Amino acid sequence: MKNLKTVKTALFALAISLGMTSYANNSDKELKNNNEKNTVLTDGNIVREAKILFKSGKVIEIAYATVEGGKEAELGKEYFSKILPIAAKYGGKMLGSLQVTAVVDGEVAPQMIAIFEWPNIEARDQLLADRQAKKLFPIRDAILTSIKLAYFTVEKDTPVTFREDKTYEFFNAWLTPEAGKLLPEYFKKSEGPKKKYGPITFVASLKPIKGLPEADYLLQPHMAGIVEWNNTNAYYGLMADPEFKKVVPLLKKSLTRIDGIHAKFNFPQ
Repeated sequence: MKNLKTVKTALFALAISLGMTSYANNSDKELKNNNEKNTVLTDGNIVREAKILFKSGKVIEIAYATVEGGKEAELGKEYFSKILPIAAKYGGKMLGSLQVTAVVDGEVAPQMIAIFEWPNIEARDQLLADRQAKKLFPIRDAILTSIKLAYFTVEKDTPVTFREDKTYEFFNAWLTPEAGKLLPEYFKKSEGPKKKYGPITFVASLKPIKGLPEADYLLQPHMAGIVEWNNTNAYYGLMADPEFKKVVPLLKKSLTRIDGIHAKFNFPQ
């Protein structure tokens, strides 16, 4: 029974995440309550922005999700428009979603990324036990193809502005015992080559929640964060840079694994 519960937890999170885009297309009201959107003028072009606040004391859930092709609209119409108001009763909020554009490293290859806020893990579990919500789960379960979830906190309130002309890398990293010594040296020595492909901005540091049960769907890295790039070509340019390659061994000796996923923010149409 415990394993069944954890699987249902994973499926629910993916269900909400995959429904965000289609639900937002029907109604922009929910997203407006959770982030601030505006436009800026850059080089004569109008660029949309979405400002999300990661709040200290809250649980941040990030879902890396894939759904069976062609069924996104069906899932949104038959499931999400009904499940989202139920989730709101327990304090679950949609903060934003992104369309994956490239998987640059690691073992996770989703179609999209979704970000949620919960008051705590217990609030999320309350939704799973909700009688009305349980009636909707079979619709969702028949369509899901893959999911990975990760749970974080932030040490202080962290506002992040997602721009439509930028690419955002979500990374999860697993560290070696030598990382404490080698990573600072890597960051210092990589500053120079990074300037040639920047600006490269570290917009959010995410602290993984410890003590969660082991599960195939659950990512439990040692460190994680969000990095803003001009585009993915800049990333590959840096990877191929001769000067940068000289410091790569420091990074490799610091990590046992790193997942890097590039994505663009989904703005409601």
